[in-house]
Amino acid sequence: MDDHRYVFIGGMPRSGTSAVYRLLGSHQEISRLTNTRVIEDEGQWLQNVYPTGPELGAPGRLGLNPLAHLTESSPSLATARERLFGAWAPYWDISKPVLCEKSPPNIVRARFLQAAFPASSFIFVSRHPLAYSLAIRKWDWHVSVLTTIRNWLACYRTLNEDLRFLHRAIVVRYDDLTRDPAAWTKKLEDFLEVGPGMDSTILRPGHNDRYYRSWSARDYRDGREPLRNKAKHLLSLAEAEYVEWRYEREINAYGYSFREFGLSTGAS
Repeated sequence: MDDHRYVFIGGMPRSGTSAVYRLLGSHQEISRLTNTRVIEDEGQWLQNVYPTGPELGAPGRLGLNPLAHLTESSPSLATARERLFGAWAPYWDISKPVLCEKSPPNIVRARFLQAAFPASSFIFVSRHPLAYSLAIRKWDWHVSVLTTIRNWLACYRTLNEDLRFLHRAIVVRYDDLTRDPAAWTKKLEDFLEVGPGMDSTILRPGHNDRYYRSWSARDYRDGREPLRNKAKHLLSLAEAEYVEWRYEREINAYGYSFREFGLSTGAS
């Protein structure tokens, strides 16, 4: 365990963490979990040290559950290092110096992971809360945009508080990564102190566009039943107007705006 450096990737679900995971795994010095037969080769599904995201309310409610936040004071830390390494090692190429694990809920348990693996670095991938919210609704139509925006804010409040305790951490915006893949790949290589070798073509732009168009048109609830679409549209309209008014200033604090993609808002 002591012969390696560790990298943990976290962020909101559907926010580009998988693309960054594949990007790091393309480097000859980095091994990510592979051939696990679990969703997206995420380490959370292979261990029993802490609850998985769905057990805590993910993907739309994780940050609203106080039990999701793990730190160096967690009682399960005492045996975490050995148990986690034992769960993940069979799926790493441990001949490589850098071992990488990705699970979106790492965004709220980085301090715990750092305590378990002191020689660790953290990459947090951020996506516009609107794109995240509408992407989550493709998985779960029962969760409202209001809830997912609140969840996004709760997770990033926790992350902002935790960052001052982390020794090596970087927060990258998915839009920036895909807008200039080569430049951001170089930044990540420098951050991890590895030479060139990541395949920047893994990062592709344009994933957010359909969500912005759907939000702007207020048709993100529409389905295949024309008679119900008018009611759904009115519901979308009311929800969107409230979300923009209520949360514009709060997402501004994290460098985002409902205005930045040409969306109307009543927020002052």
